[in-house]
Amino acid sequence: MERKDLIILGAGLSGLSTALHHGGDYLVLEREERPGGLTRTEDIDGFLFNHTGHWLHLRDPRIQALVEDLLPGGMVTVERRAAIYSNGVFTLYPFQANLHGLPRDVLRECLQGAVAAAVQRASRKDAAPRNFLEYTHRHFGDGIARHFIVPYNTKLWGVSPAEVTAEWTQRFVPIPDVAQIIDGALGMSREAMGYNASFLYPAQGGIETLARAMYGRLDAARVRMNTRPDQLSTEGRWVSFGGDRLAYGALVSTLALPDLVELTIDAPDAVREASLKLRCSPLRYVNVALDVPAPLNGNHWIYVPEARYPFYRVGSASNAIPGLAPPGQSSLYVELANDHVASQAEVVASLASFLKEIGSIEHERQIRFAAFREHPWGYVIFDRHCAEARATILDYFASRGVLSIGRYGGWTYNSMEDAILDGLRAAESLARPA
Repeated sequence: MERKDLIILGAGLSGLSTALHHGGDYLVLEREERPGGLTRTEDIDGFLFNHTGHWLHLRDPRIQALVEDLLPGGMVTVERRAAIYSNGVFTLYPFQANLHGLPRDVLRECLQGAVAAAVQRASRKDAAPRNFLEYTHRHFGDGIARHFIVPYNTKLWGVSPAEVTAEWTQRFVPIPDVAQIIDGALGMSREAMGYNASFLYPAQGGIETLARAMYGRLDAARVRMNTRPDQLSTEGRWVSFGGDRLAYGALVSTLALPDLVELTIDAPDAVREASLKLRCSPLRYVNVALDVPAPLNGNHWIYVPEARYPFYRVGSASNAIPGLAPPGQSSLYVELANDHVASQAEVVASLASFLKEIGSIEHERQIRFAAFREHPWGYVIFDRHCAEARATILDYFASRGVLSIGRYGGWTYNSMEDAILDGLRAAESLARPA
């Protein structure tokens, strides 16, 4: 049986990064016809679409240097323009720090709730919140929870925030203090809060440009496209595909954790049972082309918390990078709600109504096409079973020389930078003496 020192499953950013930083004897197996995973770009009649919003937020100096080396001068820095549309008006993102412009009764409810929550936090030391619903009410108050955070996240996950823990929130949910909330209510907010206040994006070709640049640094003979593994043995240390069987010294998987468990023929019952406890909302979205130059009031994306719309976020990549759409036209990605599944006709009709309501189009004929897409893995649901089940699975594979990395391989919520860092760290781990 042929043997490789390292086999890498998947040629998304994590897998490409592992190979790029490993430098030794490796083989990458990718089931699709080209690399990139969820960072691939789809071209429909000259409109370039990603798998919804894919913006680079780089904080680590090593990844900043890597991207500059891969695409010298090829990245554009964009200052975020994001808003919330609710109660018939636009407010700035994040909602909790920019209440200015809301109807008076809504503004009053949100402000009173935020102040009451701040007083309660200061007056007593409660136990840690048991779930994201409690976390939301404790940090933001009842009004902000009711008017944005709870309905928005219910649409995103498809489950109540009471079923979700707060373990993922620290980096991704901005927490303004009460003074910042009051300033935002008065229209005096002075700072762009959140991890995504600005971002990078390739000047040409869509986000897949980054994946192609990484792939271009690899030995193409060490990457097999259109190759889907069908069995993995952690005891025998081999993986099979298309009738072939390859032995390995180490294996790095970027497959979604449930897929990796299903692939593994000798996974014990405890690991299989843990896998059944992992939950994830699907990524359901629509790629839309418009015969207008700048929709969404020029915003890069809009959060839509209200239940009357069957989508929770609408973004326009071409508002950030005009070259992603033909001249005089624009593109949208529309992320569909998971708490209610609407028909395609209902989605298009609702989208047309929404775009007319906010002044982006005058007639539904200005929607050139709407291409529906779905991916089984969207947002990991961090429920009460998640951490223990994830640890059971990851510990099992690590004990047998298998590293499972990436957003779904690690079963987490992270960014493209984190995916690249996962590959770098995996390569460093493999380089260390046993």
